[in-house]
Amino acid sequence: PVVDFFNQAKLHQALEQANILLQKFPNSATLYNIIGAANKGLSKLDEAIKSYNKALSIKPDYAEIYSNMGNALKDQGNLDKAIKAYNKALSLKPDYAEAYRKMGNALQDQGKLDEAIKASKKALSLNPDFAEAYSNMGNALQDQGKLEEAIEAYQKALSIKPDYAEAYNNMANALYEQGKLDEAIEAYKKALLIKPDYAEAYCNMSNALKDEGKLEKTIEACNMAISLKPDFAEAYCNMSNALKDQGNLDEAIKTYNKAISLKPDYAEAYNNMGNAFKDQGKLNEAVQAYKKALSLKPEFAEAYNNLGNALKYQGKLDEAVEAFKGALLIEPDNASAKHIIASLTGNTTETAPRKYVENLFDVYSKKFESSLVNKLDYKIPKLVRDILIEQNNNKMLGSVLDLGCGTGLFGTEIKNHCSKLEGIDLSKKMLAIAKKKNVYEKLIQSDILEYLSSESLDFDYYVALDVFIYVGSLSEIFKLINSRNKKPGYLVFSTEHTEKDGYHLLQTGRYSHSKSYIESLCKKFEYSISHFSTSELRKEKESFLTAGIYVLDFAGRI
Repeated sequence: PVVDFFNQAKLHQALEQANILLQKFPNSATLYNIIGAANKGLSKLDEAIKSYNKALSIKPDYAEIYSNMGNALKDQGNLDKAIKAYNKALSLKPDYAEAYRKMGNALQDQGKLDEAIKASKKALSLNPDFAEAYSNMGNALQDQGKLEEAIEAYQKALSIKPDYAEAYNNMANALYEQGKLDEAIEAYKKALLIKPDYAEAYCNMSNALKDEGKLEKTIEACNMAISLKPDFAEAYCNMSNALKDQGNLDEAIKTYNKAISLKPDYAEAYNNMGNAFKDQGKLNEAVQAYKKALSLKPEFAEAYNNLGNALKYQGKLDEAVEAFKGALLIEPDNASAKHIIASLTGNTTETAPRKYVENLFDVYSKKFESSLVNKLDYKIPKLVRDILIEQNNNKMLGSVLDLGCGTGLFGTEIKNHCSKLEGIDLSKKMLAIAKKKNVYEKLIQSDILEYLSSESLDFDYYVALDVFIYVGSLSEIFKLINSRNKKPGYLVFSTEHTEKDGYHLLQTGRYSHSKSYIESLCKKFEYSISHFSTSELRKEKESFLTAGIYVLDFAGRI
């Protein structure tokens, strides 16, 4: 009966029955092992280890008990002692595949990923049909960023054990990291078909749904996770993120607080709540939330970046620089921190880092149009369209390449006035929105210089609206277009205009360019200015920035 109770997860009954049996069989290592396992299942880890040690005092060569004790030690966070216990089990039973698998898990928790993979492979050499070992190896490969190899390992696990819900969930996580959101969601759904009470799969799926912009479904998935696991802090945090993206900031903050009440050391929830406060304009509250996140997780580079931005908006520039320096101490290659430090300390760099621009617009993508057009009164795409149509006497413009096309604001304006329209952009999420508009024949995720230097160039117009404000030095762009395009054409762009000669990195992290700087490039790279005007670019702090609008013609590679 005691084994039946344990196998049915009736742990209290199993404990009670085992203790009764101990009165008859006080030297039964097996009973002490069952008591240990039941206590572990009830999270009574000290009691579990005590029982395992008692079993080993009776039967010192009991490999399974060493392995079980390793599990309890691992759950306590005593990873070195856990690995020592697994090794002891393996010294007694060298062909113990399960002990190798479990040791691999402990090594992964230590961050020793190569050793973890080696342990999983050893388990598989002993048991080639060990689905759990393939899944564990996939987890370690995923932590190494080897996502394709991880997915192959999960697929191998599923070929052996088709009803392995955890492998579907883990594979979905890898697909999510690859940006394959639809495939990830399908894999999460398969996990849930097998295991309908799988709260973690619902929570993980909510991340993919959110990235697809399906915010209502995101909230539904979080609610399902919470209904199955009421103290699931991560699900509350994910729900808060969706509420924030909906603009429901008060409810988002309330839900972040719920997550924190369940998990008081939840640094990510404090960081995300800081972002919600910032969106509300409550910068003091945002700063306090970021500082709380950092007190809980001092190596949290993202929170340092967010703190730096909030302090910058408050005008506390010296404190902002120190916060960004904090991010760089943790991540020396942090592109955003480097760029903003340069902007705040008066150092003009040649261009904004690719990663900085990509991250900026991935984050901004969902509210880009509503913010820029509706709130900031941005009208440059329509203005440039009118200039080009008038300059071309209402004739078709020919082929157009939209450099930094974003969500397709210019594409929608120019589509009916050109014979071919293609677009490139750094931000995958901005491109996804542009794609839904069905105005571009081709959209490519690429850096401008990378594209211009490697692709075949044969366009009548190159258009870059509000793109050069993140580039700085324009020399290479001017050179590549005129030297590599197969025919004469036009380079059309807007700048954040300045009367100060040259180009300059501003405290906003953007660049301004003077007309005299553009004229110097035209002279050097053989362009001529057929149109220049200034206009209101967009609002910033209730006043309008000034745009410089240029149409340049060039001879191309004739």
